[in-house]
Amino acid sequence: MNLFQSHLYSRARRPNANISQKWLTRVFLIGLTLVFIGILNLQCSDTNEDSLDALVANVPNPKTLRNSWVEDSAGVLTDSSVIDQMINAEESASGLEIAVVTLPTIGSYVPKDFAVALFNYWKIGKKEKDNGILILHIIDQRRVEIEIGYGLEGDLPDATVKRIIDTYTIPAFKADNFQKGHADTVAALINKINHPEIPVEDLLTNATANFGITDVGSEPTDSDENIAVKRTNVYDYQGKAYVDLSPEEKQILDQTIELYNTTPNFFLNDEESRLLNEKFAESERIEKEESFQFKTTFILGYLGIFLFLNLFQRIIVWLTPSPTAKYHIVHKTDFILYYGLAISPLVITITLLSVYLGEALFPVSIFLIIASIVVYFFFFGDHRMQKLKARLQTIRNIPRTCKHCGSTMTKLSEEADNKHLSAGQISEEIVNSVDYDVWVCQSCKNHSIFKFRNISPEYIYKGTSFPKIKVCPECKFETFVCKSSRVLSEATYSSSGKRAGTKTMQTE
Repeated sequence: MNLFQSHLYSRARRPNANISQKWLTRVFLIGLTLVFIGILNLQCSDTNEDSLDALVANVPNPKTLRNSWVEDSAGVLTDSSVIDQMINAEESASGLEIAVVTLPTIGSYVPKDFAVALFNYWKIGKKEKDNGILILHIIDQRRVEIEIGYGLEGDLPDATVKRIIDTYTIPAFKADNFQKGHADTVAALINKINHPEIPVEDLLTNATANFGITDVGSEPTDSDENIAVKRTNVYDYQGKAYVDLSPEEKQILDQTIELYNTTPNFFLNDEESRLLNEKFAESERIEKEESFQFKTTFILGYLGIFLFLNLFQRIIVWLTPSPTAKYHIVHKTDFILYYGLAISPLVITITLLSVYLGEALFPVSIFLIIASIVVYFFFFGDHRMQKLKARLQTIRNIPRTCKHCGSTMTKLSEEADNKHLSAGQISEEIVNSVDYDVWVCQSCKNHSIFKFRNISPEYIYKGTSFPKIKVCPECKFETFVCKSSRVLSEATYSSSGKRAGTKTMQTE
């Protein structure tokens, strides 16, 4: 006999509910649902773009990098120091802070949303005054946004800001003079704040006089106006909407956008700009439609797969002649099939919410998962085990035919079948590791013994898959129980450690 083994003879209690299996079920449900959410989140965003917050965080902050107010990532300004001088002078005088940012693209995000996010991320303006201004220029969308701090909204209402853009920003940009457009815009904003009585149309002259601005973006000419380079290959789209354009016209538009809207050399004309905005809107609509179709297909496919698998399992069980084989098929497949359907309402709910929630889906999903698990285990915790036990018991009660004479056999009761079981088999039933059915033929008196592993055994170490009851090395029955253990040496990187245990063979 092993030093740490002793044989004690006592009757074991029938086990209570399987706590370990319940915890295993909870872990499985959480894992399965998180995997589902992970797959779904790949489709929740309408594109593969980075999030808005990520794009905003990637914009270089010129104030922290080089003590400047201008970030010309698009490379359209010829001399940002002129703009810096104006802003520095006004910041020293009144504390006003103005940031000028040019970006080649922000993907399909709306410039207004991007401007608000960047304004808040950089915290432009003095904290106590909230007197910051952000001028954001997006090249590929041909858009300029001016975001005003709350402290300046009285001096620069939206209508005034729009008139400044229409009067000074857009004309210079259409003349391909981005330097002049940004410099004049900054000067006009500063002059309007300091001199609110001056009409918008007269701000440029006053600002030029006050700040000494010169047109550094063009060569000196005898005329006060810049001579813009004119395009000669403008296609007439005849006022069509983007969705009404022919494939050839869409190709021409794409080529025009690629050639003229991604470089500082030209700007699109008004009709091309309208079609570009309609193209963005149409692309967004198509992406949302495809995303919705994917999610609808996902829901139908998910339900279809598990309904088919449940139906297929029942067909296989019905076609299988052996009750023992039926038992094992149901026992091995019920877990995944039952919980696959059990979480289907949660799957459908999260999928439908993803259409409306976007980036807020994940925290909402976590809440729904936790709430669903709590509700399930409070009100339906034993539902699966009860149904499974009843179904398996029905299978075990299917009449069997005697292999010797072909007569129908009779199943003995739990008390009567002990006459045909050995002491070891009875001990296995007592510790609930194995349950035996005994069938007797009334004609030839032949009997058959069938072994079934219990579906809710209390012989699994909590949190592991290691059975407490193992095969006894002496009697070869599953009645060998580890009652207690102690550590002789801790595990290290080079050794698994040693543990001493006291094991008992449970018998009748």
